[in-house]
Amino acid sequence: MNRRSIAGFLVAMIAAGLLFVIEPAADPAQGAAEGGGGGGGDGGSAVTVRGTKQGFEDFSGLAVTVSKTRNLTNEALIVTWTGAKPTPRRSTLGTDYLQLMQCWGNPAAMDFRETCAFGMDLDKPTLIGAGGTESSAEAGRRSIFKGDGVVYPVRDPDETPTKTGVREDARMVPFKSVTGESSRDGSAAEPFGKVPDPSLGTRDELDYDVMTRYFSKDSTNEYPYALTAADGTGRATFEVQNDRLSPNLGCGAQYRAPDGVLGPRPCSLVIVPRGFHNPYNGDDVDATEKAVHGSPFTPALWKHRIVVPLDFAPVEGGCSLDKAERRTAGTEAVAEAVTSWQPVLCAGNGPIFGYSAISDFEAATQVTSPLEGAPGLVYSGDPVVSSNPPVVHAPVTLASTVVAINIDYNIINPLDVSGQPPPEEIQRLHGLALTDLKLTPRLLAKLLTQSYPRDGIPGENPDQTAGNPNSIRYDPEFLTLNPVFKDWPRSETATLAGLMVAVGSSTAAREVWQWILSDPEAKAWIQGKKPDENGMWVNPAYKDLFASAPETFPKADPDCYKERRFVPIQGVDVDFLLCALDQWPYMGSMSEAALQTLRAQTKGKGVPLLPLLPPAQDLTECCRFSDLPRKSAGSRFIMSVTDSASAAKYGLFTAQLCKPKRDAAGTLLPPDDCRTATREGMSAAAATAVASQVDGVKVVDPVKAWATPGAYPLTSVTYAIADTSEAADARREYAKLLRYAAGSGQDPGEAWGQLPQGYVPLPASFREQTMIAASQLENWVNPTSPPADNGSGPSETPTPSGVPSEGATPSPGTPAPGAPPSATPAAQSQSTLGSPLGIIRFLLIAALIMGLVGGIAGPIMQRFAIRSGRK
Repeated sequence: MNRRSIAGFLVAMIAAGLLFVIEPAADPAQGAAEGGGGGGGDGGSAVTVRGTKQGFEDFSGLAVTVSKTRNLTNEALIVTWTGAKPTPRRSTLGTDYLQLMQCWGNPAAMDFRETCAFGMDLDKPTLIGAGGTESSAEAGRRSIFKGDGVVYPVRDPDETPTKTGVREDARMVPFKSVTGESSRDGSAAEPFGKVPDPSLGTRDELDYDVMTRYFSKDSTNEYPYALTAADGTGRATFEVQNDRLSPNLGCGAQYRAPDGVLGPRPCSLVIVPRGFHNPYNGDDVDATEKAVHGSPFTPALWKHRIVVPLDFAPVEGGCSLDKAERRTAGTEAVAEAVTSWQPVLCAGNGPIFGYSAISDFEAATQVTSPLEGAPGLVYSGDPVVSSNPPVVHAPVTLASTVVAINIDYNIINPLDVSGQPPPEEIQRLHGLALTDLKLTPRLLAKLLTQSYPRDGIPGENPDQTAGNPNSIRYDPEFLTLNPVFKDWPRSETATLAGLMVAVGSSTAAREVWQWILSDPEAKAWIQGKKPDENGMWVNPAYKDLFASAPETFPKADPDCYKERRFVPIQGVDVDFLLCALDQWPYMGSMSEAALQTLRAQTKGKGVPLLPLLPPAQDLTECCRFSDLPRKSAGSRFIMSVTDSASAAKYGLFTAQLCKPKRDAAGTLLPPDDCRTATREGMSAAAATAVASQVDGVKVVDPVKAWATPGAYPLTSVTYAIADTSEAADARREYAKLLRYAAGSGQDPGEAWGQLPQGYVPLPASFREQTMIAASQLENWVNPTSPPADNGSGPSETPTPSGVPSEGATPSPGTPAPGAPPSATPAAQSQSTLGSPLGIIRFLLIAALIMGLVGGIAGPIMQRFAIRSGRK
């Protein structure tokens, strides 16, 4: 998005009279950094926007900070705010909250609200004393509320159907897709119809039924109910979607701006604050009895909207599709970094590096494969032992495996407590995000082995697990570490239902199990030798799987659940079968696990789905279970095993890993040694790296890291492993990738080419190793072949560029946030093979030279980036 597009975008909003202020954020939110989600990220494009006083509501004290507004893909924004009126906690939710949505249209246009993704009837959060989860009613939909003797107008007096497409008798504000298609509005000209209903046969269509043509409850990113805490602050994690995930919005897809310039389509984040006055007569609404009804698109409510421009990265990528690519593949632990580096490396007619996510172990097979088309470079946390062909190892990223959480405080109603109710400060947390969760090795083992009955399927023959706590939140061991859960209600609401894990083998899975098995209590329990001190046994389907650390997260529970139900339309009884893998399925990747944690949806099956078939039709395919719905904000309890970069990308908090602490009598005590995947914790773990089976290649041993104070045990170094038998031009281009990865690619930030959040910059010693490996790869001489003669005379000892000394700032040359890849040439090194000791002698000199060059070139490159604009 170039400067003219941005300027036009802002001018249009000012012309429309949208009263908001954008100012630099004093302390930009940084994704999961609050909860230890990993290092990295500079928050460089965060903005703060403010509300206004209009009509009967005064939102002038409201200040909302959005963590990132440029170079967006499919990721999460952290939206925080101050100065809001607290959301009442002892009522049905109806006043004083925020509604967030993504819109593709021009904010100055009369039909802007028609371009917003909103209205899928997501459930309201349940507040203290409000009973069960409620339907969202009109507040979370596109319908125009008619009730209490009030008919809220669908249009402002100066609007006309010609300008807006909204008819006077419309029952909803229609949705207009970026492709030009518009939904029906329920008017006489475009009436609603009938939709199938399993119990009724058919029913009248509603607004959210119409919207399913464009979105679904599973895919929508709307955030209809964001709650404010007692101190007037709040936090919401908002999923932004580009054209790949939401083609009806088209954000980031190439389009021609009004000024004629081609670029990625911009979009907007719209925030509609909801107050406590009737929007048409100003009467106060008693939050314990009523609600401020009406869709946020109702004119009297829509006028309070706050609009934040969002600049998306082009979905086509930053590289030409006309050039052949150099193939790479490997662990998804490196995926976010590689995605960031690719556009910079291909700039200026540079090489294009493709990337495919495969397991660490498959990566070893592919890089040594003699087959044509096999990748010449792979990424893996496991070193590869190979002499035919020889391979070189180069560290490229430092990241970790984490347990990501999306949990809302769910505090018991004080009226339901027979003894002392929770303190008032605890009650005020209800519905807000929990940021601190502690786990021991044994607690994680209990989750991974489906040993809580709620995490599995009840079998026909009960075993030792029948007496186990139903869920982790009832486990005395868990409550000792996390005492706030003692104030949860005893009902099944807001209860964890399984731990999401990725399918397939990985070094990450093996390291998790190594860490678990290093704890004597966890090892004895998981191998089924004895129960814990409260009588909880391991699921017997797992107890024989841990003679050594598995390389997967096995789902070994074989139980299935059968339910016979009467199908009224067919008039017969049918059997519904649900097995453990149906209810608790694998995620396709750690990234998907993180995304589904954000969405608070396990993708599992739940309630039997009644068929809608003619009576004579065969029922063999009918008897399935419906998808479990996503949990609404305020009642979420979702956890997953993922990587730190994915957790940071989706704005997730992460659990602390704690060493069990006991008194002299063996009673479990609150722990005093807990660790998170912070920059400090991962750096401390990297310092413990030990030698592997490959000379000169070090790996982090989770057991040794766990024994080192402050070190996060599930930290790992990912290596780029390159095939030396590749052609000279391929080796030269792969060497360019390695030099960039060890140089500018270690500079944390949100722009292309920088190191994304969730990663920690490699220590200098690892970066030196990568520079050496790059020179070895580029200048490799097959022992059976004569040395290459490039016509430049005898070779000289290479001097790697871009490697700072320990603790120094990474080399300059990374683009300013939002700068085009062409502004950032990768570090070059015309080197021939030399002694590693000779290279190391020059490192301090190289670092000094690069620092001086960077001090001069940095401002020049930044000005060039600003002039160039987004390509």
